[in-house]
Amino acid sequence: MRKVYTIGETIYDIIFKDEVPVAAKPGGALLNTSVSLGRLGIHVSLVGDLADDVIGKYIIKFLNKNGVNTDYIYTYTNALSRLALAFLDDANNAEYSFYKIRKEGEAQLKYPDIQNGDVVLFGSFYAIKQELHPKLIEFITYARHAGAIIVYDPNFRTAHRPELPKLKPMILQNMALSHIIKGSDEDFLNIFGTDNAPSTFEALETLTDAALVYTANRHGVWLQTKYRAEHYNALAIHPVSTIGAGDTFMAGIGYTIVNDNLEFSDAHKLSETAWDKIIQNSIQFSGHVCLHYDNYVSEEFAKSYTQNQFVNS
Repeated sequence: MRKVYTIGETIYDIIFKDEVPVAAKPGGALLNTSVSLGRLGIHVSLVGDLADDVIGKYIIKFLNKNGVNTDYIYTYTNALSRLALAFLDDANNAEYSFYKIRKEGEAQLKYPDIQNGDVVLFGSFYAIKQELHPKLIEFITYARHAGAIIVYDPNFRTAHRPELPKLKPMILQNMALSHIIKGSDEDFLNIFGTDNAPSTFEALETLTDAALVYTANRHGVWLQTKYRAEHYNALAIHPVSTIGAGDTFMAGIGYTIVNDNLEFSDAHKLSETAWDKIIQNSIQFSGHVCLHYDNYVSEEFAKSYTQNQFVNS
């Protein structure tokens, strides 16, 4: 049975609108991805770490309830959980303030054994933390050699741009090991100074053999491979919150690879039909999540979506 492993931090998100808290829930980019996948019936595990405090215990309970395996989450005793305050602007895009985990000792992660055909989704700032990155690269290298499909989302926001000279070598290492790189226009502008999919793909071609999925909010999605360049329209919606959009898009990629049993070592050679399904599922998932304050697809959406997929298969 094919499995998905997501690697990322666990955070407790508190969301503000007009300076008033409107929601609070477990978050973190790849945690959000894993919850969507769990609700969609995918065998998914989250690799990460958290504190053994009240919030940490709640997050573990929440993940297990939503079908996410937590065997690979390392728990710190005598620690305090990470918090993120998300402030929504008039367009319901978020600006963040992060409060790091407080712990004793060094950061640690527990990595799984990988089987051929498994999928590894990783990214965000967690994937370029200096204390974690050497072991992370060892694992991603091992996973790729074992036949896993590697998908990376740099999720590199403007707030971190002053640190780019120090962080960029780690970003490039992550890209070099990936089969698919999914990122937003903001990410690639901050990393490479590029403002469109073709120029971003040109920058990537010297670093990696990965295919590019370039997202640009309401302007849609661009797919760029060696053999195909395609644009897909975004859904016409009025978003409530865009916090989980990119994370749920990642879930769409992982879901489609496993649900459609796609096997590949070269993403550039995927069929047009396969790529269309990957992007269209991802757009549907991310569009749905923008319609509420949760950072993952709703249980009702997941049930309806998987039932329709079964009927149409």
